[in-house]
Amino acid sequence: MRYTTAMNAFLAALFLLQSPAEPTLAIEHVAVIPMDREVVLADQTVIVVDGRITTIGAAAEVAVPDGATRIDGRKRFLMPGLADMHVHVWDENDLYLFVANGVTTVRNMFGAPRHLDWRTRIEAGELIGPRIYTAGPIVDGEPAVWPGSIELTDPDDADGVAKEQKDAGYDFLKPYSRLTPDNYDALVAAGKKHGLPLMGHTPVALGLGDVIDAGQTSVEHLDGFSEAAQRGDSPFKTVDGRTDIPAWKTIDEARLAPIARAMRDAKVWNCPTLVVLQKWAQGDDAAALLARPEMRFVSPFIRAGWEPTSPMNYLAKLPASYVTAAHEALPFQQKAVRALRDAGAGIVAGTDMGNPFVIAGFALHEELAYLVGAGLTPYEALRAATADAARCMKAENDWGTIAVGRRADLVLLSANPLDDVTNAALRVGVVLHGRWLTEDTMRTELERRAAAFDEPR
Repeated sequence: MRYTTAMNAFLAALFLLQSPAEPTLAIEHVAVIPMDREVVLADQTVIVVDGRITTIGAAAEVAVPDGATRIDGRKRFLMPGLADMHVHVWDENDLYLFVANGVTTVRNMFGAPRHLDWRTRIEAGELIGPRIYTAGPIVDGEPAVWPGSIELTDPDDADGVAKEQKDAGYDFLKPYSRLTPDNYDALVAAGKKHGLPLMGHTPVALGLGDVIDAGQTSVEHLDGFSEAAQRGDSPFKTVDGRTDIPAWKTIDEARLAPIARAMRDAKVWNCPTLVVLQKWAQGDDAAALLARPEMRFVSPFIRAGWEPTSPMNYLAKLPASYVTAAHEALPFQQKAVRALRDAGAGIVAGTDMGNPFVIAGFALHEELAYLVGAGLTPYEALRAATADAARCMKAENDWGTIAVGRRADLVLLSANPLDDVTNAALRVGVVLHGRWLTEDTMRTELERRAAAFDEPR
């Protein structure tokens, strides 16, 4: 691990020397997809100064400042950088993978001091990576599902938990599955007191309606939906952490619309993370995922934890029937997403990256395709990863759209993503915090890292 961290630091330093931040950029004659509405603005020039968009206008009318780095946008499309709104990033190398896939913002769902340090270094220009919003440690009941979580067992302790995370610099609280109702309610109150929204799971001891009524800002993984939408003759006496995935096949689809309307009315955001269950794999299927070309860019430390025989790979311990149920849940989860879309409820795009075989950056493009498969238009899916992601974080005046004054986190594409959402992966380059990174340069860097990973230790 020390070798990998040192190598990443060296490569990042080298790359930063090769690509200094330009004080002024001019992207000329480009088709702009602002993402504040479904439109393509033809033949525009966009000026970026010190990391902010200062001018957008018809190319024939915009004067390019002297000394600007000029980027040819002819036959190209400019959209805001993407946001992955559910990640678990523990390896510094993954920060670069996000950027190389056009992901310029992430919401990290299990925080530690390293994430605050990475955020500081990224904002200072010392490290290449996306903007990071992060929870602190997960707040769970006893016993906690994951090591490193905070076990909240006394409601009187909730205020101290929230204050400590606020003082440390974390952005929100993540409630988890084993919280009791009284401890959950206390955490909600503490979050309001200290200005930390709750973004996380639906505790098993509560229902989705309880979480909606509590004003939780976001619900992850459609958590609680399969229980709330069960048929009247459901074979499941209870739906909990052991049965919530198989229970997707026994939902009453008529119950989805009222749930979606309640979430819309309560302004609860939903992060479906459809891709993560589709990456569940064991045996030969896991080996096939490990052999995919993009896996070369994942650090050996992370890859080792995904090996079918690794004690860190929780998927290897699951019954095969449960893995099958995860795959079979997809069409039912997509029906829930469609109900949310039809109701006008908030949807953001996230991947649960950090779980086995869910690769930083690459997985978000898979998630976008699953959202379109659920019935969203390409524009709606991309909005979930841009403008709506910013709205969820109450930062819509800072990023997520292309407008004067917004941060210059942008992706330049060779084809229109509104025609086909997979075109969002056809990058010509990325503008990251005002720095222009060409696709060729980023691919060269990825190959360099892959070669370094393969060197004998």
